[in-house]
Amino acid sequence: MQQSIKLPHARNVFWLTVLTTMVVKLWLASFFPMTGDEAFFHLWSTDLNWGYYDHPPMIGWWLWALSHVGNQPIVVRSLTLLLTTVIAGGIVLLARELLPRDQEPRAWLAGAVYLSMPASWFAVFVTTDTPLIFFMALSVFAYVRAIRAGSGAGIFLAGCFLGLAFLSKYFAVLLGFAFGLHLLFQRERFKYLFLLLAGVLPFASVNIAYNLHNCWNNVMFNLVNRHDDAQLGLGTVLTYLGMMLYLLTPWVLWSLLKGVRAWAAQGALAFALLVPLGLFLLISLEKTVGLHWVLGFLPIAFVLLALCTSGVWMKRFVWFNAVLSIPHVVLFGLLMHADAGIWPKKSFQEDVLFHREMPAILDELTRDMPTGGVLTTVAYSPAALMTYHHGQVVPVFGPGKYHARNDDTFVDWRQMDGKPIRIVAKAKPIDPALYSAYLDDVVVRTAVVKGVPFTIVDGMNFNYTRFRDVVLREAVEKYYQIPSFLPVLDCPFARKYGFEAQCGL
Repeated sequence: MQQSIKLPHARNVFWLTVLTTMVVKLWLASFFPMTGDEAFFHLWSTDLNWGYYDHPPMIGWWLWALSHVGNQPIVVRSLTLLLTTVIAGGIVLLARELLPRDQEPRAWLAGAVYLSMPASWFAVFVTTDTPLIFFMALSVFAYVRAIRAGSGAGIFLAGCFLGLAFLSKYFAVLLGFAFGLHLLFQRERFKYLFLLLAGVLPFASVNIAYNLHNCWNNVMFNLVNRHDDAQLGLGTVLTYLGMMLYLLTPWVLWSLLKGVRAWAAQGALAFALLVPLGLFLLISLEKTVGLHWVLGFLPIAFVLLALCTSGVWMKRFVWFNAVLSIPHVVLFGLLMHADAGIWPKKSFQEDVLFHREMPAILDELTRDMPTGGVLTTVAYSPAALMTYHHGQVVPVFGPGKYHARNDDTFVDWRQMDGKPIRIVAKAKPIDPALYSAYLDDVVVRTAVVKGVPFTIVDGMNFNYTRFRDVVLREAVEKYYQIPSFLPVLDCPFARKYGFEAQCGL
């Protein structure tokens, strides 16, 4: 394929894209209000552990390390805002190895196309996907180079990175499955499979040990408790296909399909991309596939893009992505800096103010609390956000949902016995009868705080025993029905509240 973009120009396009997107990412990381999920994961960093209720521990470890620098949003997000820039560099390095020397400009432009797509530059918010994407990228990089060089040590290294990705999120299993299928077609299949597993197992064993001693929390959350809503439907499949069209962008997808003959021979990369995306398509038959689920596999597509697309077209793709980014930049700017009244929906205005004004809102909500009173709320996301700004854990009062079970680790309701409790809920009517069984002298009032309507419930003399026998028992029956074939070596939640028998301990 004829190349008309010179190497210095391609490098300039790449570095200009790096500079432009870094400025935008710094702006977002500095001014966008802390989200509930980010606050939720930040709480993990306050209690360094081998695992957490929802997921393996890696993001908690990362944020714990960053907490020694500070807990401001820009610090919390610092590694995330560097993520796609580093991966773009990896795309350039790997594509340079796969392309003829005279086609090197295409490698630099592929990195620029990846970095300029909206899903790359606005990915500055902290999630469990942050370390997952990083270690998956390292694993793919090491694996492709190892296959090309016939290096057993490289396969082992790819396994180590895959194990670290598994300690970030369970979706790493899909990449491992892709590697395994690909290795079945290799001459040294058994040796390589052994080396890959040898790299993975030390890290996977950390997660297994944590689950054995913690009620199988990760397994129950990810594979059992959160899938009650699964049902067959065409709508979720169309949503998945539309999401992939948006993430990859129509022009990149068109170019990949058009040039499939040029990259299909790259078996390691093709397997690493197509096997997981195919499995997500199957999952979408029953469940909505989240946008963030697939982000770790997208960089592979841009290495393949370099193999099948001319530099002229990829330079155009960068400009296409820039145009596509304009409405995204405007939207984020409005969310961060515009008056909340510009949004037509009242509930959305309130949600914007809730995130922007949380420190001032907490000052008002806690101003007249009785001595020794405990601030609580009714949902996990507001609870996490309040915890981040309040500096102490704000529990979820009541049964909550499977997400709210993080409290089973960080909260001890026994310590609140006899204390005054304040329950706050954003724009939600509350029946006093719901709480009169657990609190005396229940008073319900409404208040508008910084433009956000709240229902506030105050009660005295919290009755822990009744709360345990009703609310916590309900949580056990809904979320701690551990399959009998899973051995339970310990369950701190069960021991804390006396549910050893019900949790199979």
